[in-house]
Amino acid sequence: MRVLVMTTLFPSPRHPSLGMFIHKRTTALARLCEVKVLAPRTDAGIPEREQMGELDVLRPKWRRLPKVGVFVDGRTYAAVARRALQQLSPAFDFDVIDSHWLYPDGYAAVLLGRRLGKPAVVTGRGTDVNELCFRWPLRRLARRTLRGATRLVAVSRPLKEKMVEAGAPPERVAVIHNGIDPTVFRPADDREAVRRALDLPRGKVVLLSVGVLVEAKGFQELVAGLALLPSEPPVHLFIAGDGPYRGALEQVVREKGVADRVTLLGNVAQKDMPRWYQAADLFCFGSWREGCPNVVLESLACGTPVVSTSVGAVPDLLEEERLGVLFAPRSPEAFTTALRQALARGWDRAAIAVRGSRRSWNHAAKEYCAVFEQAIAESRSPAHG
Repeated sequence: MRVLVMTTLFPSPRHPSLGMFIHKRTTALARLCEVKVLAPRTDAGIPEREQMGELDVLRPKWRRLPKVGVFVDGRTYAAVARRALQQLSPAFDFDVIDSHWLYPDGYAAVLLGRRLGKPAVVTGRGTDVNELCFRWPLRRLARRTLRGATRLVAVSRPLKEKMVEAGAPPERVAVIHNGIDPTVFRPADDREAVRRALDLPRGKVVLLSVGVLVEAKGFQELVAGLALLPSEPPVHLFIAGDGPYRGALEQVVREKGVADRVTLLGNVAQKDMPRWYQAADLFCFGSWREGCPNVVLESLACGTPVVSTSVGAVPDLLEEERLGVLFAPRSPEAFTTALRQALARGWDRAAIAVRGSRRSWNHAAKEYCAVFEQAIAESRSPAHG
């Protein structure tokens, strides 16, 4: 099976952490299929073609018009992709398009598939479903993707429900969670040594949270919830990530009087993240809306229990009580209650790691292959023609 992956969410020399979850899944897919990645670039200084491990990545130049140009992004993306494929020598006669994000990526994949007579499988990952499908100005275009794709993938059950609500035929939507690399995200041989290497405070419970610093990730509610915890046991929160909300979050930390109990780490290199998960006593996740958050999967694979809002795929990932604590509704008080429950429980980190390591990228890739085979078979059937 030959698969053309179309996505703008893909790492590049200029943006090395962009779309790492798609890169990891595509790398696993390349072990099962012949794969080429088409990731249009808008920045100068990025090579037009490069080899990233096992992946051949095409990066044709894509000129996007400002402001109202968003309405034609899907069409210009499809045109750029078609020209890039025509320039390949020899031509890549793919069987199926694998696209991520409903608009413009998925929209372009559907147009290209129709033009070339190829099936298009489109994955909805979060905001593209929760926001684009239900809000002006892109609602109509995102919903066209849902109706036009041969098959659809949602990374959580709630996202599938949203897709169906927006017009996707339910029988066309599969649910496939993200995965992790269990050779990277695994328990530490010596947690105390890891904690010493990270210079973590001795005698304190270490909480960890990870993500882009935006309001919808709920870090402010975590900080406010931390301020409501009793002084015993002593707790210190580390937040890894950066973003536009950092200044406002620093203000919350000061206003809540917990500056001595919260450390904003900024961006942490991906290669260093396993140590942070391994060292933490609890992983905290307060997002308001999600698809399938990889940070939760990574934490579990390292043996660290999770305290999280009941959002996206998280209830599926924490279906067993031994893995963590879910809470709703979203509020500092609810976060505090969940943290108290987690701090009072004994956790079997080894059992958590065993359960967390089961969801690998190899498993996800196999599930995607099954969907691709369905799409190919459907596109070749007389009824489809």
